[in-house]
Order: sequence, then structure tokens, then C-alpha cells
Amino acid sequence: MNSKRKILIVSGFFPYPTYHGGMVDVWQRIIGLKELGFTIDLLYTSKFVVEQEHIDIVSEYINCFYKVDRKNRAIDFFNFSPLQVISRNNLQNVSINKSYDYLILEGDYVGSVVHNYTIKANKLIVRSHNDESHYFKNLSKSSKSLLRKVFYTTESYKFKRYTKKIYDKADKIWFISKKEESIFKTGNSSTKSIHLPVPFSISDIKRPVLKSKSVLFVGSLFMDNNMEGILWYLNTIHAKICKEVNEYKLIIAGSLGEKKEQELRKVFDAYTNIDLHFNCSNLLELYAGATVFINPMLHGAGVKIKSVNAIVNGLPLVSTNVGVEGIGLTPRKEFLLGDTAADFREAVIMLLLYPEKGHSLVQYAQQYLKENHYLEILKNELCT
Repeated sequence: MNSKRKILIVSGFFPYPTYHGGMVDVWQRIIGLKELGFTIDLLYTSKFVVEQEHIDIVSEYINCFYKVDRKNRAIDFFNFSPLQVISRNNLQNVSINKSYDYLILEGDYVGSVVHNYTIKANKLIVRSHNDESHYFKNLSKSSKSLLRKVFYTTESYKFKRYTKKIYDKADKIWFISKKEESIFKTGNSSTKSIHLPVPFSISDIKRPVLKSKSVLFVGSLFMDNNMEGILWYLNTIHAKICKEVNEYKLIIAGSLGEKKEQELRKVFDAYTNIDLHFNCSNLLELYAGATVFINPMLHGAGVKIKSVNAIVNGLPLVSTNVGVEGIGLTPRKEFLLGDTAADFREAVIMLLLYPEKGHSLVQYAQQYLKENHYLEILKNELCT
């Protein structure tokens, strides 16, 4: 392959450190594209100044950086386009003046860049991280705030219309979710989309240890659906496991976004046997010290990258259907399903008391992920 082939990746955030699943997806794929020999430029939006040490790390893979400030205005709520898109509208104004083989949009949020006529590209590719309309509809169900419910519902309707426009312009759509790609194909050309799984490095796969009585949850704690899920676990499952399993402990790790640490500590202080870790840039020690990973999400869309990361890092997974949606894992073979509090609790207890079952689940799940690795699919898409 010609190493001079060029890609512009357009992201709604700076992809490092990987504080949430979307960042993991973008960052790991950048690493893969570099491995395949592409020259990569990155155009990203942010409300904040990125630390120089993080820019230096990403610079090993990126040729040129372009930043656009993200701006929120209350009046934009009345716009026909989603607020997530409007706040990034300056993507269409930044001057790039380059030509690329591929222009990759990291989700619908950065769709306004298609109107930037200083960017020339042979092919437009959209990475679908979520069915955004469905995602915001489910956020509305998770939220207890009436104002947030109205906002999420409105965004859901706006995205339904907006996403179709962006998909119509795209030459190819890379779905992270196997389920969502299958749904898309029922009403569209079978050649326009592919399922491109969550990216990870084969060398990062860890052998399970499973020596503790610790259960791990990782999630963005500023998102209503993550908080809904972990609070469901705490209120219906956690106390009973405390009584049945000696030395049991729940580890909660997550990014805060714009939430205050004190606010979240106040919520979790109501429960015992909990360790809290906020804004961890490296989760390896937490994975290594746990025996079970839980994904108790009740509402959501797309693939929950936290579930894939747990398996890669050697932890058996207990999850609701929502938490494994779109990955393709087989229940009882590659993870344990818990769609009721009783089933979820029994699954966690079994893995804490009988870690050999966890070893088996991890072995089969890791094998599935290796057999469906993203890099070969990416290579076939761009290098043949």
C-alpha cells in the first residue's frame, strides 16, 4: 500500500486520554490506521484547552492537528438541527485547504464539516457510534429531570432527520453495532455499510487473574443512563451480595464530565463496600484487581465499549441485554446475562465464588473478539 495515502479524521472531542467509550473507539482506530501506513490529520472540537502532554502522545500518530472551539448557545435549542451538531458548526468554517483519500466523520455530531469546501476528499466515511435518535430517546427514559427529558426527546426527533441527511451523503458507513448495521441494511444498499467492531490491540489482551472478591463498574458518571444503571445495581443487588459474599467490594470508576466530585460522592456515600475512582487515565490496575465486570445499563444504544474493554482486560462480564447489544456475544458461553435483579445477583455471586467459570467465559469471549478483529476488516476496506 502507498504510505502517502491521506486521511482526515473529524472528531467531536480530542481522543486522548480515553475517558469514555467514544474516545477509545477513535483512539484505537487512529493507532490501527497508522499501523496500516496512512498519513492522518485530526480535526477536533473542544470546549477546553488540551494538555500539551496529551498532544505530544497523540502527535506520534497524527500529522497535523486542527482545533475548532465548541460553543453552546441557549437560542440554538430552537434550531432544526441537534444541539450537539450546532455547537460544532464552526467545523464548516475552519480553513484546511487540503485533499484527502478519505474523510472520516466520527459520528453525526461532526456532520457540519461536509459543508467545508476547503476540504476535498475522494470518499466520505461516517463512523456510526450510535443510532443517535434511539440513544437520546433512551436517555430521556433514564433521566429523572423533566427539563432533561424534554431536551433529550427533542434531540431524538432532530437526529432522526439529521442522521438520514448525513448517511445519504456518505460513501460508506462503519457501524460499531452489529445490530444497528443489520437494521440499516434492511432499507438500504447492502454495499453502503459494514459492521466494524470496537477496535483494540490483540497485544492488549490480558489473561484473567480473578483472585479477589471485587466487582468493577466503569462508566461516564455524567451520563444519566450510566447513573441509572449503577444505581439500579446498588439499590436492588449490592446489599444482598454484601451479606452473601465475604470481602465483597464494588469498585466504581468513571469520568465526571462537568459534574462535581463532591456531588457524586454524596450520592455514593449512602452505600457501604464501595471504592470510588474518578477520571482515571489508566484503568489497568482496577481491571487486574477485580474478578467480575458488571454492565447494568437499562437504556442505551450502540455498543457499550466498556463491555468489550473488560473482556480484553481479562474480566468475565455480567450484563443486561442493553449492555451487550450489538457486540454479538453468546450468553452463558461468553458472558452471563442478568436482565432481572435476581438473575444479575446470582450471576455475580457465582463468578465471585467459582472463578473457574469466569476463566471459561473470558477464554471464549476473547476468542470471539479475536476472530472478529477490526483491523482485518479495516484493511479490506481501505487497502484493497
